[in-house]
Amino acid sequence: MRAHQRGLVLPTSWEKGAGSRGNSRHLEIKETRIKYTGPGSADKDAASVRADNFVPTSLPIYYFEVEVISKGREGYIGVGFCTVDVNMDRLPGWEPQSYGYHGDDGNAFRSDGKGRKYGPQFGKGDFIGACLNRVDKTISYFKNGIDLGVAFHNVLEEQLFPCIGMQTHEEEVVANFGFGDSMARFSADVDDMKKAAAGRMESEIMRIALPNQGRVGSLMGELLFGYMVHNGYWETAAAVAQDMLEGTVQVQPKDIQEVKLRNTIADDVVAGNITEAIHLADTLAPGMLSANPSLQFRLHLQTFFDLVRAKDDNGAMHFARDILVRAVKTDMDYQELQDALSLMGYDDPATSPCGQMMSQHTKDELAHAIMTAIRKHLGRQQHSALEKAILQLMGVLTALEERGSPEVGLLEQTKNPTCQAWGEIRNSRSGAQL
Repeated sequence: MRAHQRGLVLPTSWEKGAGSRGNSRHLEIKETRIKYTGPGSADKDAASVRADNFVPTSLPIYYFEVEVISKGREGYIGVGFCTVDVNMDRLPGWEPQSYGYHGDDGNAFRSDGKGRKYGPQFGKGDFIGACLNRVDKTISYFKNGIDLGVAFHNVLEEQLFPCIGMQTHEEEVVANFGFGDSMARFSADVDDMKKAAAGRMESEIMRIALPNQGRVGSLMGELLFGYMVHNGYWETAAAVAQDMLEGTVQVQPKDIQEVKLRNTIADDVVAGNITEAIHLADTLAPGMLSANPSLQFRLHLQTFFDLVRAKDDNGAMHFARDILVRAVKTDMDYQELQDALSLMGYDDPATSPCGQMMSQHTKDELAHAIMTAIRKHLGRQQHSALEKAILQLMGVLTALEERGSPEVGLLEQTKNPTCQAWGEIRNSRSGAQL
């Protein structure tokens, strides 16, 4: 069975045939109901299953819910999302590209076996909801209709499936995937979630400062010029300034230097040149790191990881004692420090439960976080006005398409150049192709 929402294929039940693979033989699966029947004696007995369809990437807010029928022996029930290639012999959140909120300890797990304190424990009679927000790139959870807050930020995977995992005997849940009349039986108010998300987007749009058209005589010229400067396309920016804006604006040397330094800092983080990255960050944005101590702590962690990779246990311990311990400012920093220290107990740290901390993906995320923090510290916008306008336009076009508006299909056929451009954006779905 497939459920459709304005032409979108949605999850409707747990994956057909899942019980014939790996540890999933320990799961008794009947449509939306799952019961664990395995031995449940150790982590190796964990079993998970994903939904029959992934959450459509064009759906801004997606919510599903499970009712805990029985917590079984221990209540090792994990609720979350995962990609199609995740190892399902593990609980949600224990593997890369998976996310989970676990009932036995209330911890939130993202891509490794070490969770962090997030919400309350849950068990028999509780309704646990999971909300994937594509706009904010977050995952949040609800217990009995109460919002527990954002559990995971920067959720970038395109194809995410609702998933559930169990580990001890007699654990049992039934899911509500929200199609048909079942949405009315959610313990949380999904309509309010959507209204709140729409309100945040509207506020963000209203905060966009458009150039003063009368000042230079060309709104499009200023939008293009701002985009080129924001992304470091200096020669093109100079051409736009001369040809479209008649020389009323110029590329400033300080802008060129700032963007080059930002890019160099990001490259240094990705390459592992942490000392140089910290030096350049202090040069470009003095006080930024001291204002973001957890970011500074994560930078120091990369140096620690390099010592662990080099099997320099003595150097790693000295660095942890002299630098990392002093850099800890929050409970999350402390948890990350404990996870990082655990790496030293493995012959191959990269394959340990916390090995994801040493991955290239983690470096890429850190580089992006530093670029964001520098822009904010210097009072710069994260996106140019043109990029924000295009993202909004894409959202409007998608909404019109989902509602079956016939006008959308005519955009690329009109002779109006602007409408033709909109039609190309509609087809490409990428604001980067300017």
